[in-house]
Amino acid sequence: MSMSIRAMQCFVAVVSTGSISRAAAALHVAQPALSLLMRNLEEDLGVVLLHRSARGVAPTAAGARLLAHAREILGRIDAARADVREDLNAPRGAVSLAMSMSMAKLLTVPLLRFSLKHWPGVYLKIIESSTGYIPGFVSSGHADLGLTFSDEASVDLRFQHLIDEELVVVSPPAAKSRSVKKPAADLHALPAISLRALSELPLVLPGNPHSLRRLLDQYQQRERVEFRVIAEANAIPQLIELAQAGVAHTILSYEAVRQEAQRGEVVLRRIGASRLTRPVFLCRSDVLPLSMAAAAVADRLARIIADAHPAAAPG
Repeated sequence: MSMSIRAMQCFVAVVSTGSISRAAAALHVAQPALSLLMRNLEEDLGVVLLHRSARGVAPTAAGARLLAHAREILGRIDAARADVREDLNAPRGAVSLAMSMSMAKLLTVPLLRFSLKHWPGVYLKIIESSTGYIPGFVSSGHADLGLTFSDEASVDLRFQHLIDEELVVVSPPAAKSRSVKKPAADLHALPAISLRALSELPLVLPGNPHSLRRLLDQYQQRERVEFRVIAEANAIPQLIELAQAGVAHTILSYEAVRQEAQRGEVVLRRIGASRLTRPVFLCRSDVLPLSMAAAAVADRLARIIADAHPAAAPG
């Protein structure tokens, strides 16, 4: 059977160089032998993988699909080789982590600082994205770990509940607060706003199917209240800017806007007497094993969150 690791390595080299002769030189093999290997691979698969011309070779549609698979498989093999060789106390390798902006604000600095100090062999890749895309990143292998606000995604993922983060009302700064003193920014020192008062505020919120909007719609239905939504914007920086400019109020996670509140740029209030929270989950593949480096990062993420919010972390 021609679909071997060596065949995939040679196929990737041929496509990457655009020439069988250049690939043969790079791989230190004879050109006729490499040409025969490509022919055998095509016969084994029953498809034409390469367009051949005087100018070189280019992948067919089938070849392009094989190229994507081959690169992913070879990457997994390299990761497996590094994983079994590494020391548990000194993890090595690249780890990609996908998360929302609010989680990135909380985790990026302490995680990277710890990694640089204790794991010199770990290379972190932080992917900031809407949480709706993150399960797909993890399922496809583009991210090793992801932080999401729902555990209702694909069956090939495993979810760990990390925290219930609180949502707060974000309002424009009062004129007096700029000249006298900054408003309270610590979560537990924030004043509360009643649901009735909240329902009278002009709000700009994310639109559906944004996870935050779905949660807020469920909250309105449960509490039998209707928010006065005057516009929609999905980007968190835009929502914060609208509140800073006095255009409208919004509702965001405390971590997403904590720094702006500390600088006195916005005013925060907790929602109702029972508070409003959303769960945060760490997701990983339930099919592919985690490398030791990714497992170490996952454990450190849980510790950072628990240390930052001990009362909100699950037991």
